[in-house]
Amino acid sequence: MKKMKALLLMLGTVGLAAGFMAGTAHASTPYYTKSINSSVSYIKGHTKKSELNCWDALAVKRSPYGMSSAAKKVFVKSLSGQFSDLDGHYAAVDYERTLIGAVSIGYNPTKYRGKNLVNGIIKTAPKSNAGVLAKVFGIIALSTKNYGSKSNATVKTLVSQVVKAQDSKGGWEISGHTSDVDVTGMALMALGMHKNYSGVNTAISKAVKLLETKAFSKKTGDFVIAGSFSKKANSNSDALAIAGLSAVGVNPEKLKTKSGVTPIKRLIKYQKSSGQFRWWMGSNSGSLQMATQQSAYALEQYSYFKANKGSIFKF
Repeated sequence: MKKMKALLLMLGTVGLAAGFMAGTAHASTPYYTKSINSSVSYIKGHTKKSELNCWDALAVKRSPYGMSSAAKKVFVKSLSGQFSDLDGHYAAVDYERTLIGAVSIGYNPTKYRGKNLVNGIIKTAPKSNAGVLAKVFGIIALSTKNYGSKSNATVKTLVSQVVKAQDSKGGWEISGHTSDVDVTGMALMALGMHKNYSGVNTAISKAVKLLETKAFSKKTGDFVIAGSFSKKANSNSDALAIAGLSAVGVNPEKLKTKSGVTPIKRLIKYQKSSGQFRWWMGSNSGSLQMATQQSAYALEQYSYFKANKGSIFKF
């Protein structure tokens, strides 16, 4: 009888321990991880292979499951085809996004299909007249790894250009004179990689204040700036605001609507059961491929922030 009681006590203890461990494991899994995995599964399983691009590659690479050898083969072919389609006509943004894709699939960007993408960015980005995004993507691309003194000097030049391009309200714009949430979020992702450069921390503070006090809607949880290029609440703007704040060390989840909706919970509301993200709530209009890409890597950047891992663009 004593042996039976001892056995039952031991089993009960093991059961309690197992239950505790299971509960701990469940509690330690971030609620947004399911959203990331679902979106990446959609990207890999439903996007036409030839249309998979650098941003898809980034989203897959930075997901919890990473880039499998099978997925890498598909991306190698699709990215190579897209680069070939440029037929030798490369603008700064072409070099930049190609480099991001190349490092996402483990390729050397200084020897990508016979081209040195790093040198291409060094030569074109500082003098590009394609708007501030050519500078922003240049910073990000050249900061994926350390590509030497010329690259570092170019990054410093580009950072200075981006800081100078900040408008009086604290943001950056695509066109016109109104700050745009998307561009501001991406600029923060770039500047967040170089906080030690002159003027960067001040620029970051102004941009964060804009997103938190002017763009964030306490009614819906979206990020919208009246009169900007993105006039209507959408997942892209929410995603890039989340990514930008996370990239500079600001927790977007401290922002809440009156009913307690946070930016990330709002973003996930745009996601379909298939894993794909809508651009507009309740609509299938717009580029859903871009919406899914940006939402995925925004949540991944937030995950990196929570884990104190820095930028998703740092390889």
